[in-house]
Amino acid sequence: MMIMESVLSFAEFRGFLSDTLGVAAASLDRDAHFVGDLAVDSLKLVELILQFQLQLGVEVPTDAAWEIQTVGDAYDFYLDEANNQRISGG
Repeated sequence: MMIMESVLSFAEFRGFLSDTLGVAAASLDRDAHFVGDLAVDSLKLVELILQFQLQLGVEVPTDAAWEIQTVGDAYDFYLDEANNQRISGG
């Protein structure tokens, strides 16, 4: 398990998404929709949620997963959770 010690920049987060989803980092702008723009299927989305926990140390509840539609949504969720963990020491 590779949990990040520091909060990723957007460029680093794009690299994480690119590796996890097999999508070119250049296509991962904040407004890109996972399904509509990037053609990411449901299996890849499940993999992404799993990798959030395994590699980034961020758990994504099911209800929150449905709200993550774009790359920007994913990064904002990651930032909120990562910052909450840093504040709480967790």
